[in-house]
Parts: sequence; C-alpha cells; structure tokens
Amino acid sequence: KSKFMDYQDPISSIHINVEGMLTYNALLFIPKKPMFDFNNTNERGLQLYTKGVFILDKCKDLIPEYLRFIKGLVDSADLPLNISREMLQEDKAIKKIASNVEKRILSDLGRMLKNDRENYESFFKTFGVQLKYGVYNNYGADKDKLKDLVMFYSSKHEKLVTLKEYVEKMKEGQEKIYYASGSSIEKVNSLPQVEKVKDKDFDILYLTDYVDEFAITSIQKYEDKAFQNVESGDLD
Repeated sequence: KSKFMDYQDPISSIHINVEGMLTYNALLFIPKKPMFDFNNTNERGLQLYTKGVFILDKCKDLIPEYLRFIKGLVDSADLPLNISREMLQEDKAIKKIASNVEKRILSDLGRMLKNDRENYESFFKTFGVQLKYGVYNNYGADKDKLKDLVMFYSSKHEKLVTLKEYVEKMKEGQEKIYYASGSSIEKVNSLPQVEKVKDKDFDILYLTDYVDEFAITSIQKYEDKAFQNVESGDLD
C-alpha cells in the first residue's frame, strides 16, 4: 500500500516464489480502483529488482498491455545488476518470468470467477475493458487465454454473463449467439430488432463498451456457435 500509494485493500494479491533453474519472487496485486497514473499515456510495468537491489520502476517486458492495471514487483537473483533496458527485451529469464506471471494472474482471475463471483464482477466492471482489449489486440493472439474471462450483459438474465454461461443456457435449437451494440443498455433495449429476437425467447448479449465488437469479431466462434448481430441484414 505504501509503495504504490494505494490505501485501499486490493481486490486480490498474488505471491509467487520460484526456485530452481530460474529463481524469483513476485508480489502482485489487482487494485480496487484504477491507480492515479492509470491512463493511456502512462507506461505499464512492474518494479524490477535483482537480489533486492532496485533496477527499474516500470519494466513493461514483465506484463502484457492488457494487464497494465496490475501493480507489483519482481525480484530475481538471475539478472545482472547492470542490465539495461535494451538487454531486458532480449533476456530469456525476463521472458520466462513474464510468461509465468501472466499465467498465474489469469489462473487467479479464473479462480475468482469460479469461487468469488461478486468480487470478480466488481473487478470486471472496473478493468474488464482491458481484458476485452487483450482479446483482439495482436490480431487475437491471446483470445483463447481470455475468452472464458470476459463478460457481457445478458438481456434475459439482466446481469453480466460469460460466454460459457450464455451457451450453456441457450434455447434448444438455437444455433447462434445473438448480440446487439449500443452506447448503453437502455439504447440497445430500444432497438426494434432486439424486441423481435427477445419475442422468440432468445438471449441477447448487449455490447456497450467500445471494444466489445472487436473482441467478438476476434473470437469468431465459441464452442462452435457463431456470433450473430441482430441488426445485420441476414438475420432470419
């Protein structure tokens, strides 16, 4: 709290201790609210130490862009004290640590979604846009890591649902995942096409964030179910 000037309890904290071919400690946390420096002009990154000696304030090579809200530090005994920014980009140890850190964070989010739904929804309302950005960033390279963590508002259940939950509760004979886009739930609700689909008792995902359609387009299909925009001309 004192190091990152955040005096609220975090949504989640993660401690990683690895010893062996690669030795490092990582202490990470998901803040309850965006930090004071959380905007597009600030670099992402974790603090980097080697053997307890401070090296770099924001090492962006340790964390992917879509997890830029994560705060924390990494301390490794396998890095030289005089390592430069340029050397960090090519360092195999840094790449391995970054991969492990990413996997651990996503695993922690998955457990939160499963075991602490209220806390996860609170997290997602604050930082979900970042995860959806990660789905389509880099031409969808990370979509399979993230598709089970993203949520959208359900017209039928009037709450956030995952794609897995939507598919599990699809009406018998339903072949597609229906969605509609708008700047707010109220505006999407007022679309005549939405009413027609709801009259058939089909659930509709409301895409109200600017990144949503990009994310859906990148995922393409979920469990062999294609996405269908209810406003498109080919709606049956």
